[in-house]
Order: sequence, then C-alpha cells, then structure tokens
Amino acid sequence: MLVLFIILSIFNFFIDKNINFIRELINEKTIGRNIFFREDKFNNQDISKYEIEETTVKELEFNEENLSKFCGEERIKFGTNYTKNPVIVLGCSYAYGHGLKREQTFPYLLSELTKRPVYNFAECGSDIQESYNVFRNQDKIPNISNAEYIIYIYMHDHINRYLSVDELYNNYELAFPVSNKIQVNLLKIPLYKLVCVIARINKIVMGGGNINLYINNSKNLMKNIIINTYKEFKKYAPNAKMIIILYDEKMADMYEPLRITLDSEIQNSDVWDEIEKETDIKVVRTKDLTGFLFDKNYKLKEDIADWHPNEKAWKVLTPLFVKKYMI
Repeated sequence: MLVLFIILSIFNFFIDKNINFIRELINEKTIGRNIFFREDKFNNQDISKYEIEETTVKELEFNEENLSKFCGEERIKFGTNYTKNPVIVLGCSYAYGHGLKREQTFPYLLSELTKRPVYNFAECGSDIQESYNVFRNQDKIPNISNAEYIIYIYMHDHINRYLSVDELYNNYELAFPVSNKIQVNLLKIPLYKLVCVIARINKIVMGGGNINLYINNSKNLMKNIIINTYKEFKKYAPNAKMIIILYDEKMADMYEPLRITLDSEIQNSDVWDEIEKETDIKVVRTKDLTGFLFDKNYKLKEDIADWHPNEKAWKVLTPLFVKKYMI
C-alpha cells in the first residue's frame, strides 16, 4: 500500500509539474476538440446557403515581426482626459484593432465620439473570457466602478475558441461555475481539472455525427460563458449596461464546411434572443445598423491571419452604433 501511495504521489507530481505542456499538447494535436469525433461525420455539409466569398487577401508570413506590427502595441486606455463615465471594451483582434493605427480602431473612435474614457481589454486571438483575465490583471483602473457600458464585439470564430482544450482549462469556472466545496477543491488538482475539461468537450461535440446536437450544445456553452463572465464584470462595475455587437460579415472560403456551418448557425441562432430575455444584455447586429454584411471591401488587403476589419469598416460602423445606442 505504501509503495502504491509513493508511486501515485510521484506520478501526480510529474503531471502537476508538466500540466501546461500536456494541456497545450492535447490542444495542438487535436485542434482543440477534433480528437473526440471523426470529422467526416460532420463535414458533409451543404454550405451554399451561407454568405462566403473567395479569399483574395495577401497572406503574410506569421512571424514575430509581423505579429508585433499587427497586434503588438498596447491599447488599453483611450480618452483618459474625458470626465464622463467610462466604457469597457471586450473581444478579440477585431476590437483590439489588428493591423490598424490607434486612431483607426473601434475603441479610439468610440472614445472620440462619446467623449468618454474607453478601456480596451480585447487582445488578438481572445474573446470575452480572455478579456476578463486581462482586466483582472491590470493595475487599478480609475473610476472603473462607474463604468456605464460594457461592449463585447463577437465575431464568428469565438465559438471555436470557447471549445478549445486550452481555453476551457484556463476559464473552466467561467464556463461551469461550481459552488460545491468538494468540487471546488478537486478542481485545484490540475490533472482532475484537465479530465473535466476533456469530458465536457467530449459531451458537447458527441452525438453520432448529429450536427444539430453539436450546435445546440455549443450554443449553451457560449451562453453560459457570456452570462457568467458578465456577472463577474458586474462585481466591479455594478451599474454598467452590457451591449454585445455581432459583427456580421461574409466568411472566407478557406474554412472547412464544419466550421462554416457551426460559426454561421451560432451567429444567426436564437441563443442571442435567449441571452437578452434572461439578462439585461442588449444584442446588436451590425447588419441591422449598416444594412449589409461586411465583405472584402471592408477587410485588410494584407494580413497574417483571417481577414480583419480595415479602417473603413469601423469608420462606417462606429458612428451608427454610437448614435443609436450611446447618445
């Protein structure tokens, strides 16, 4: 018995010390969730009904120099000289302003048009959960408790990020809040937490190739994440109103049918109506403001990743949004 205890202790020590490597290896080798099903069960999808267009962007090499150029500048604070109650911006590279100058980005334009301080916690490759982590790790932010708006820009790829092993591991409690003390303590054990993450993803994507079940499970996960993260923000800014902006765009044809189907169905699903009914969150679709989906004319001509909004997109959208929802 003693020998077994010693062996288990050594094994657990090794796992705990290498949990980050193990987690990243699983995430990389399986592309997040794909270990749990055979893609050919899902990829026989007819995507003709979805708005997609040919990829014409000049793809640049993904290296440190280009990454720094497109996503390397710190863009946390805008308009700190304004005295009105501040605005918090959440999201990914779209909200951050990938490939744009500071004065061309959504947070900067938002600050200039509303004459408010804007705190931008969006980062390239992230989403609402990661924005919350950036927010928590910031030094004290002036007047943040008086924030009047929390604005989250959602783009179609976020659902894929919510389903990655790596991100669910880092943000498990936001996706699946736990109040049971035993479970809380068990989740402090890295290996146990990793097993829970894998089991959760497995349950979401399984279903014998049933794409509708997969989409429905994914919607529920996303709704949990958005609502629970919003509750965490409200602890810091209790009177803030949250607005989710759904960035409606024509998707590039480079993606596999499964991803196009999932992303498009989530983007246009009733989950957003459910979120509005269950909370005081307001959901805004960009196509309702502009009257069109953003196409290649509103995307960067050169990029290191997927197409990103160019300065024209934000110049068109931001004034329309501010006029209708913030003034």
